[in-house]
Order: sequence, then structure tokens, then C-alpha cells
Amino acid sequence: MSNKHVFNSPQGLVLKSLRGAAALNPTLRLHAPSKSVYVAHPSPQARVAVIAGGGAGHEPAHASYTGRGMLAASVSGDIFASPSARQILAAIELALLAAKSSSSGASDADLGPRPHTTDVLLIINNYTGDRINFGLAIARARALYPDVRVESIVVADDVSLLREEGGPSLVGPRGLAGNILVCKVLGAYAETGAGLDDVKRLGEAIVAGALASIGVGLEHCHVPGRSIEKVAEDTGDGNEGEECEVGMGLHNEPGVRCGRFASPEGLITEMLEMVLISTDGAVGTDHEAFVEIGKTYLETDETVLFVNNLGGMSQLEMGALLDDTLAQLEANNINPRRIYSSAYMTSLNAPGFSISLLNLSRIQRTLIQLGGERIDILALLDTPTDAHAWVGVRAWPTDRLSTREEIEAESEKLLHTSAHHVEDQGVPRNERDEGNYWRDADISVSMVEAGIRAACASALDAEKELTVFDTIVGDGDCGETFAAGARAVLKALDDGELEIKTLNPSQLIGKLSEILEDSMGGTIGALLAIFFTSLSTAVPTRSTGAWYTAPSVALEALSEHTPARPGDRTIVDALAPFCSALAGGDSLMFYRGMSEAVRRAREGAESTRGMKARLGRAVYVGEGDVRGLPPDPGAWGVAAVLEGLWQGMCGA
Repeated sequence: MSNKHVFNSPQGLVLKSLRGAAALNPTLRLHAPSKSVYVAHPSPQARVAVIAGGGAGHEPAHASYTGRGMLAASVSGDIFASPSARQILAAIELALLAAKSSSSGASDADLGPRPHTTDVLLIINNYTGDRINFGLAIARARALYPDVRVESIVVADDVSLLREEGGPSLVGPRGLAGNILVCKVLGAYAETGAGLDDVKRLGEAIVAGALASIGVGLEHCHVPGRSIEKVAEDTGDGNEGEECEVGMGLHNEPGVRCGRFASPEGLITEMLEMVLISTDGAVGTDHEAFVEIGKTYLETDETVLFVNNLGGMSQLEMGALLDDTLAQLEANNINPRRIYSSAYMTSLNAPGFSISLLNLSRIQRTLIQLGGERIDILALLDTPTDAHAWVGVRAWPTDRLSTREEIEAESEKLLHTSAHHVEDQGVPRNERDEGNYWRDADISVSMVEAGIRAACASALDAEKELTVFDTIVGDGDCGETFAAGARAVLKALDDGELEIKTLNPSQLIGKLSEILEDSMGGTIGALLAIFFTSLSTAVPTRSTGAWYTAPSVALEALSEHTPARPGDRTIVDALAPFCSALAGGDSLMFYRGMSEAVRRAREGAESTRGMKARLGRAVYVGEGDVRGLPPDPGAWGVAAVLEGLWQGMCGA
């Protein structure tokens, strides 16, 4: 958790944020005294104004979900504080007056004191302050406007505290990010012109056991203006390392378990188990499971997956969490019909996330029990809205989703239609034996493999040293990058993917290029992949005539893609002298020429010590710091690999 903010005081922060949210949608208006955002010109066919709100700190909820096709109005309290009944009443009145204006075409000056008789449905998250203040506002609205029907539904989707000893608490489960799904579905339904009874019935079908959520936090969030010591004192925040709090609420409230988690997969398993065994505010084998799971996905309840970033998770991790969640659901024959992942309802900057499942089949069963008709929930989710924070799909295939194995197989099949795979080039397979090309170069297959393995070992041995160098001049990942490439090559050798005796030199180098590109990543990985790819086309298939000049040809091709030249403090400082020495050597004295080329590569790498960089992150090192710089880690790594390659070949 970061305790640094641009706005270090909460004073005026909420109102500024609401102004910013309203500015993103020209149909929105802000009533600053009540902190209410409303749609100035709602759709004339809408007969129900759907309204939601709560404390600030959960942005983009709920101001940024205000818009046609979602919320008619929203209201915000201070940070983590419920809006007052007066504020909520103002939001109700603003929504009704806007509806009257839209239906009558009257100007603001013509509006009378009594709103048009559009009905109102309030969506309330199950927190004590919200329940009390929204309840009081509803009572006042009913008294003031007897011709307006004002109803509410309560979202209580948190399943984490259902295992409490002595049975469920009197306050019931808390409301979590599933609230936003309810806002979208009911807002879209109201936009169709549905009446209050129908909209409320659909809402009750959702919140009465068809929506289940569970959250987890790695640390608590930090409120602007609050001292970090105060946060630790108030919350007991002490999560360290691989610790988390399963079931943590949206306001730093305690969860059901605080402690270490073995792995991301294990954490998601724990969360999904809580979701899948919950129903109607109860947990246990005596109750119907939340999702009826059949032997195949065709027999399993249809669901929607909703993954929420609590504000402090990177998008990189969120994508990985979504992948693991989908994999575990698929293992249970659960294939969600829609998948959503974003920061929908946050807890300021809390590093954490929540998982929600919406059971579409259960909604339909409940609707029928309540005397209603089946409703296409997916269509309501897909319906466009001008609420700018809603992140959802705009279209979806009409047929059922394929499994990840089917999708990956389809991609591989498509790629294999290409005629440009390295393994399909070169000499025919029936001619691929050691005698045809390796013997022409006076090199045995065992010598080649020994050299490659020794080069990988040398890269692994240099990992720590490269990391130290790169920590000083770069981002510290150079050692890991070289080590990743080395491990990938060794694995390919061990698994038979890199079977040298079946490959000619060109094919072998091409294969190495693919492996390094896939495993190393970053700039160095790309540069080496380009060099090896070019080398694979320059190396002769059968004769040794161009062996010595091929590396220089590859280096020239590399220069087309990078401005790096000798003296710029890059891998070229090691590659260039190696290629030059090899090309200028005696083609009849392979061992002598190779030995000299490797020595020159090491000298080139050493020359980068104290050299001012002209490319890469080392460029940002100040002039006064240059003399103490270590060698360029990329050049040092290349020299280590070449030395290992030659030592391995000589020792074979």
C-alpha cells in the first residue's frame, strides 16, 4: 500500500472527483451541495429511475455509472461514509425532476415544485449506515410525493462471513462489487420502459441468492490525510510478504482469515470454494449449491464472471488472476457466458481483488417462482450505456464459448498452415544426417551439443554478476533474461525439441532464434533473436565457404533494426569484434580463428567498463557517475556465452 497522494487532504477531494466524473459525460449534471450526479435528459420511455450511491473512495462507483442505460442518479458521501438522508432525498428529487423535464420538454424555469410521477428504485449496499440513511430518505420521499412509488433492493453478495459461529449475524452479508452488476442489469431493464414491479422483481431475483462475491486484500488501503501510524493502529494492518486477508470488506473491515497463501492458484481455490457452496445467506452441505454443476457444461447453470480490482492491483496481475480463475471454473464444468474484469468498485488504493459469480439460471428459476417471466439477462448486460466507467463487451458470439484447449488448438492449427516454419526449410528430412553437413564443417554433433550446453551453463553462472551490473545501470533484469534463455535452450535439448542430428546448421540456428525470442523477452532477447535469425539464413547448408563471414552478415542485418554501433555500450561492443575477427581469420584454421574471435569479444565487453552509454536505460546515468560504471551487462553476457560455447566445443 502506498501512503503517498497528490491530494494529501480529503478536504474538497470528493467534490473535485465528482466534478471530474461529470465532465466525462455531457449528459450528466452535478448538484454540489448534495454530491449528487444525475442524467439531465433521461430517455422518455424510462418509467423507473434507478439510483444508487454510498461513501466515496469506491470510484468509479457510483457517479461514473450514472448515465442512460444504467443509473438515473447517484449520490456520494464523504470517504467511506454513507451519504445523509438529506443528500439521498435530493438525488431522488433531481432524478424525478429531470424525468419530468425530459417527458414534457419544459424548461427549468417552468418546472413546478412537484416532480413527474416516474417511480424510483434504490439499490443499497448492505452496510448499516447506508441502510439507515437510504431508509430514512425513502420514508421522506414517500411522504413528500405520495404519487411516486419509491422502492429499494439491498445487495448483500459477500459470502466470506457466512461461516460465523452461532449462525449468520443480524446485519447479514456485506455488499461488494456485485452491486455494479445489479446497477447495470436493472438500469438497462428500466431503459426498456419496464415498470417498477418488474424492475424490482428482477432485482430481487438477483440479490436473493443469484449473486455471490468474495474479496481478498494484500494490505489495507490508505485514506488521504490519514497518518500511516493511525491506519496501522486502527486496522491492525500487518500483512507482510505472501500474506493476505480473505474476505476483507470495502472499507478495510476485517476478513474471515488473515495469513499466508501458498500460491495464487491456492488463494483462488479458497475463494471459489466459498462462492460455490453459498446460497441464500447460508453455507453448508444441507443447502443447494450456488451453481448446479452437471457432468458437462451443457448441464451446468449458466453464469457470469465478474472480477474486480480493488484499486491497487496491476493490470498484469489482474490478467493472470482472471486466467487462473477461468481455469479453475472450467475444471468444474463452469464456463461463464460473459467475463468482466476491471476496477469496478474500488477501495481507494487497496492491493486486492474480488471475484463475483452471477447465476443466470438461478435468476430465471426465481423469476418464475415470483410470478414473473424469463428475462434475457445477457442482453441487458450487452446493452450499450453512456455511463462512461462501465467496462464490458460490446458484442459476444451467439454460440457457446470454446474451452481454452480448443482455442489454443485452433491457434496452433492456424499457425501450422504457414509454410515458413524453420523445421520445414532446408534439406529434405531423409537427407538429414550428421554426415551431410556437420562433417563438412569438421564439427561433430556431440561437439555442437557440448558447446551449446556449456554456453548455457556459462550464462547461468554469470546471472548474479549480470544482475549486479544491470541493477547499477538498468532495471536489474539482465541476469534473469540471460538465465531464462539458457534454461529454455537446455530444456529444448533435454526434451528433444532441439534434436541437433536432424537439423542442419541453418535450421539449428533458426530454432535457437525462436527459443531465445520466446524465453528472453525485452530488448536483448529481440536483438539476439534478430541476429540468430539473420545468421540462420547466412550460414551455408552444405559447404564451409561462408562460415566465417556469416556472423558479419548477421551483424549487418542487425544494424538495420538498431542504431547501436561499437562504442555505444551495448551487446554490439562484444558481437562486432567477434564477427570481425572471425571474418578476418584463416578459414583453414577454424580453431585458431574461433579462439581469437572469442578473445576479442571479451575485450570488447571489457571496453564498456566506464563507457558512457548512448542507448538503453544506462543513458540516464549522470556524466559524473560514468567512471565507476561496470561493464555493459548485455555485452558481458554475450562474451560469457561465447566463451562457454568455445570451451564446451573444445572439451568435447
